[in-house]
Amino acid sequence: MDELLYKSLEYGLSLGASYVEVRWQRDGGSVAGFRNGQFEFSTTYHSEGVAVRAVAGGGLGFAASPRLELEGVLEAVERAVKLAKAAGRMRKAPVALSEEALARFSYSLPPIEVDPVDLLKTLDEYVDKSLSVRRLVAHVWTTEKRVVTSDGADVYSKVPRVYLFAMLIKHEPSLGSLQRDVFLGGTAQDSIAGAEKVLEEESKKLGQLLERARSAAPGRYDVVFSPEMAGILVHESVGHPFELDRIYGREGAEAGESYIKPGNLKVRIGSELVNITDYPAIPGTYGFYLVDDEGVVARPKQLVRRGRRRLSLSTGGWPADSPAPTPAWLCTAPLATTWTTPSG
Repeated sequence: MDELLYKSLEYGLSLGASYVEVRWQRDGGSVAGFRNGQFEFSTTYHSEGVAVRAVAGGGLGFAASPRLELEGVLEAVERAVKLAKAAGRMRKAPVALSEEALARFSYSLPPIEVDPVDLLKTLDEYVDKSLSVRRLVAHVWTTEKRVVTSDGADVYSKVPRVYLFAMLIKHEPSLGSLQRDVFLGGTAQDSIAGAEKVLEEESKKLGQLLERARSAAPGRYDVVFSPEMAGILVHESVGHPFELDRIYGREGAEAGESYIKPGNLKVRIGSELVNITDYPAIPGTYGFYLVDDEGVVARPKQLVRRGRRRLSLSTGGWPADSPAPTPAWLCTAPLATTWTTPSG
């Protein structure tokens, strides 16, 4: 693998690129689903390939290949460099990279030993059987990758993840319907510890809310967010819009844009009590990583301080990468674990 990756870097530079990045990635796992206590599906999968990014002629190019022999990877390098040069001709200003501390090390997390089918059989026993729909999905997989760059980064990582989703629906003809979605997961065996209790409590709440909830009178109210709602609010309203890819429009076709515009980067998003931080290296969290896919070491980023935008999610001249879902994906800015912090 060393020879393959480093020959690819050298070849990209020989074609005129000023920067080349090669990422080998392998993903494998299993996923299963149950519906109302009945087995619905189960499958295992495996994907592997190489992705290349290059800066050449003032532009950025990306290409990927499922072929792991040298010829296939070099063809991807050629495509990335050609696309970069073509993109450079369309740019008003050339792509430039900032100076960053680059990593050269490897890390692996302990494997997650969970069988999705067995997990769902157990969890379904705790869900209220009076629900109209109880749909459970479990996914366990591992991402293994090696990233090398022409400016010196060389990082190997192996990170397992577990993901649990439950869609719970209660329907009463005279009262209507109520749905609750539950999401649990992370990068450690204990990320779903206590899932039985969570599903038991949440499924029972649906009936209680459907029977007892009353409409609030129109008016102005103070609202206290639960930890889950606060997390969703920060993730969707600040995390994604602060990805620099979206702000500058490069992600518009794939993931959407942002309410923040290049000419208004100091936008106020809340009162002086609002402080928001993103940090991917919190052990066990779903978005965990120690180094992004440009080889830059993870660090806390205070996105909002006293109600105003302070940083965007990026590192170099273009946004850095979070772990890509497959080897063929172009990574986007590294939204990881985003939360509110005390004022001050």
